[in-house]
Amino acid sequence: MATHNTRSTGRLHDVDSAAEYLRCGRRLIYRLVAERKVRFTYAGRSLRFWQSDLDAYLDARVVEPAAPTTSRR
Repeated sequence: MATHNTRSTGRLHDVDSAAEYLRCGRRLIYRLVAERKVRFTYAGRSLRFWQSDLDAYLDARVVEPAAPTTSRR
């Protein structure tokens, strides 16, 4: 199991700011947590998200462009 270094330079988001950062609704944030699709932590009973984990979620969803096809005649 990998351990995380302290993220003293990263921003810690709550649900509202994570939703704003990802430009989605709070409902999607809670769904991503329930489906374990984004890393999260707790501050007491409140969910928190490191910005680097939100960035990793976005990076994992990047779709690369298709290679150009050669037309056959």
